[in-house]
Amino acid sequence: MLPSAAYTSPAVLAEEHRRIFAREWMCVGRTADLPRVGDYLTAEIPTGATDALGRHRSIIVVRGDTGILAAFDNVCAHRGSPLLEGCGNETRITCPYHAWIYRLDGQLIGAPYMNRTTDATGRPFDAADHRLTTLRLEEWEGFLFVNQHADAPALGPRLTGLSDVVGRYRMAGYVPVHHQVDVWDTNWKLLYENFMDAYHVFKVHRNSFAKNGDNTLKTTMHAGTDDYAYHLVGHDADAESGAAHPSNTSLEGDWCHTLLLGAVFPTHIMQLQPDWLWYLQLSPLGVDRVRLRWDVSVAPEVLADQADADDYVAKLLSLLNLVNAEDRPIVEGVFRGVHHPDLRRGPLSYLERNVYDFDRYMARALDRTADDIRKEQR
Repeated sequence: MLPSAAYTSPAVLAEEHRRIFAREWMCVGRTADLPRVGDYLTAEIPTGATDALGRHRSIIVVRGDTGILAAFDNVCAHRGSPLLEGCGNETRITCPYHAWIYRLDGQLIGAPYMNRTTDATGRPFDAADHRLTTLRLEEWEGFLFVNQHADAPALGPRLTGLSDVVGRYRMAGYVPVHHQVDVWDTNWKLLYENFMDAYHVFKVHRNSFAKNGDNTLKTTMHAGTDDYAYHLVGHDADAESGAAHPSNTSLEGDWCHTLLLGAVFPTHIMQLQPDWLWYLQLSPLGVDRVRLRWDVSVAPEVLADQADADDYVAKLLSLLNLVNAEDRPIVEGVFRGVHHPDLRRGPLSYLERNVYDFDRYMARALDRTADDIRKEQR
């Protein structure tokens, strides 16, 4: 594992903001969340600013009048008021403070009582000169990712190998059924590592995922890249959960009862099954607290086949809440443990291959070269 300071040091967190969050792609939702023109969602991502550790940048993702999705800062161009909350549908975006009105493409089209105002150059106020700040947005396998850096490489080409696997599931068509935000008292990386750790399931989740049998020996680890990692877990074909619906024609053979635990570095993790999808997006609120946003979607044929869809979803959420309840004391306990002055870092199991992949990603991202230091000193 990484040195203990990686989980406890504010200086390391500052570097993570500067070198990672300010430059990398972060998931904010799914295309399925925004099917109609005017549909929007709001999301919080780490600022990338080292002087604002724990703060988040609020953004809006909206489907515009032409059907194209776009991402904007959720901040009015006038005096910084937040514009929207949660999710919903709007034909226009109206500031709740002074009623400035924006089109769905971010362009200001109305500003009451500004007719006597001049701008910084002395020219009369013109709404055409003002619009919401745009962020880069990319769709990947039904997920929506944003990036705060103008020159960051596109995401899709970096995930080609992962697309070859997850594309089998056609998860872009899964139906969203739940959205939740929690805060855990641990370092964000420990939670990320835990999700990709195939070694703890038989022990920690013996009352949830492992209740009906230990699938550890059916777990296949795959080596990660600089951008992603994943492992596969086989289930029994007649298992109550984790199997494809009989009408599913996209999966064949063992894939009909295979689960994928995947990570898109640095903050996106997902459990993808033939019947449902559970994904998480993590962002630090400090070295000791992490904001955990998790969403659940269900394969459309599975949802349609339920005699009582609400009851099915309620049981699924009960399972995932139990999983979180099992993980939370462990991960929060590990955070206390990494503060121990004599902490020893033991060898990783082969079932922790993806933990190794993520830790190597973090080590590379935080490597301070001589050139970097010289640039900072100028």
